[in-house]
Amino acid sequence: MVNLFMINILLALTWGAVTGSFSAVSLAFGFVLGFIALWLPRWLWGETRYFRRFWLVARLIGVFLFELAMSALSVLKLVVTPGHNYKPGILAVPLETRNGVEITVFANLITLTPGTLSIDVSQDRRTLYVHAIDIRDPEAEKRAMKTAFEDNIMEAFE
Repeated sequence: MVNLFMINILLALTWGAVTGSFSAVSLAFGFVLGFIALWLPRWLWGETRYFRRFWLVARLIGVFLFELAMSALSVLKLVVTPGHNYKPGILAVPLETRNGVEITVFANLITLTPGTLSIDVSQDRRTLYVHAIDIRDPEAEKRAMKTAFEDNIMEAFE
C-alpha cells in the first residue's frame, strides 16, 4: 500500500525547494497543492482513508474553533457578570477510547478551551478528570465534551 501522507510531505518539500522558501506558509501551501495533486488521480490508489481523514481532521479543527469561541464568550460572560454566580467543579468524563494518542488529543483540546482544564486520566484509561469553571448540569457538560471532541477524534483517528 502506498503511504500517501509521506508522498504528500515529499511533494510539500519539493514545493519548498522549487520556490526556494521553506517557510511554514510555503510548506502548508505545498502540502495543499500536493493533496490536490494526489486527490485528482485518486482511483490509482485504490481504497484509502487518506482523503476522507483529511476532511475529518478539518471538521475536528472547525468544531474546536467553534467550541473555543463559544467557551471564550461563556467565560467572558462569567467574568463581566457581577456577583460571581458560577459553580466550579471537577467532572469525571467516561472515555470510549483507550488509545493514548486519542486521549491525549481529547485532553489537550479540553485544556485549550477556556474555562476547562484536563487534570488527570485514570490508570485504566476509562475516565478523564476535568476541572470546569461553571458546571450547571454535570451530565450535560460531559455529553457536550464527548460529542464535540471525543466522537470527532475517534472518527478522525480511526
